[in-house]
Amino acid sequence: MLRRLSTDDERFKEVSFTGGLNLIVASTTTSSADTDSRNSAGKSSLIELIHFLLGARATSTTLAMNKALRKTTFTLEMDWPGLSSPLTVRRGGQRAGFVMLSEDVTGTDDGAIFPRTGSVELPVERWTQLIERDLFGLRGDHPGVSGRVLLSFLARRISSHGFNEPTRTFSRQSAPEAASNLAYLLGLDWQLVDEYRQLAARKGDTCSAEESSR
Repeated sequence: MLRRLSTDDERFKEVSFTGGLNLIVASTTTSSADTDSRNSAGKSSLIELIHFLLGARATSTTLAMNKALRKTTFTLEMDWPGLSSPLTVRRGGQRAGFVMLSEDVTGTDDGAIFPRTGSVELPVERWTQLIERDLFGLRGDHPGVSGRVLLSFLARRISSHGFNEPTRTFSRQSAPEAASNLAYLLGLDWQLVDEYRQLAARKGDTCSAEESSR
């Protein structure tokens, strides 16, 4: 589980998580009216920062890439399989292609994790692979299932219209792609579902070829 989200920028408030359900709501006062906006309270930014620290691709719209925040380092403490204490991951806009981990959790032996003491810097691509391997149990080839997509099911982003449909994580996600990842999360036969995705892809290629030949 997630433990704590913090930053070295004093303008940001530290957020601590507890076991069970955590609710992030905007504060109200006795003078607040029903028509008062609860926007711009930081709820969406919190989710975006969690995704950023869990390997999301950094773009020009990413909060941490904002010019005013480029020198800011964000930190997430979280539980990690095989560790007796939380793992700390740090990432900032100046070196957005890398994360700093408080423990080197890259080494494995027959699926077991043997962390080495001391921090380690890893490319974001390697970090996402570790998330797939250790948090979701994805080893070897797993076409049609992605750790980043699985995380988007668990932490939905309003910027991607992730709340529009329960079976998709963003508005333009194809139904076959969503189905494979959702099946994996639910413990269903995701490989069987992924065959449907592959069939849909081949059908799309055939239709495109037919359109081109006309």
